[in-house]
Amino acid sequence: MVDTKSKRFEFIDFIRGLAVHLMVFFHFFYDLNVYRFVSIDFQREPFWFYLPRLIVTLFLFSVGVSLALAHRDGIKRIPYLKRLAKIGIGAIIITISTYFMFPKSWVYFGTLHCIFFVTIFITPLRHFPKVSLILALIILSLEAIGHDIPFWIMDHASMDYIPLFPWIAVGLIGIFAKSMNVHRIAMPNNRFTRLFIVPGRHAFIIYIIHQPILFSCVYLAHRIVNSLS
Repeated sequence: MVDTKSKRFEFIDFIRGLAVHLMVFFHFFYDLNVYRFVSIDFQREPFWFYLPRLIVTLFLFSVGVSLALAHRDGIKRIPYLKRLAKIGIGAIIITISTYFMFPKSWVYFGTLHCIFFVTIFITPLRHFPKVSLILALIILSLEAIGHDIPFWIMDHASMDYIPLFPWIAVGLIGIFAKSMNVHRIAMPNNRFTRLFIVPGRHAFIIYIIHQPILFSCVYLAHRIVNSLS
């Protein structure tokens, strides 16, 4: 276990790493589906419908926990703004790249966009875990009974649409989880856990580069198969 002063907790890295692995797996099959190597209905098949929602949950939960940890003694302005800038630029990159790669389903408010705004809105609540939990439960309860909180939506079906509501609730739950010391859960030091912890420490760069790499590989395979047929 990483000690408190190191500012890294392996359980949180593990959670991010799990999200990264699942994300790469999901996007690989998404790309295979684009080029008809497989046939998947991502809206109607339960596994493929809930998998991306699990991935977003893991990412936003870790955002809430990490924010409460990193700024528990006060906002560290420079690191905070640098992180926001990195996420914001990443979100813009995702929007531009998907606009050209998937013109009918490009991302205008996806996971990174949501993380950017969730970070801003939950920051003032990082010292108020009980308030955060209550707000999260209210938001999720409204969602459960069909009273959606309105949020910006465009006409086309984005391949990754993660509205601020209800997803901000997951970040708020992360703040509460930090107060319950979930970050202190000890992780065994073995090869299996390292497979998740290591990519979890580099989740952002993997998030940015993995899809162009996967899409290019699947596209190349598609061209090769077509040339042979």
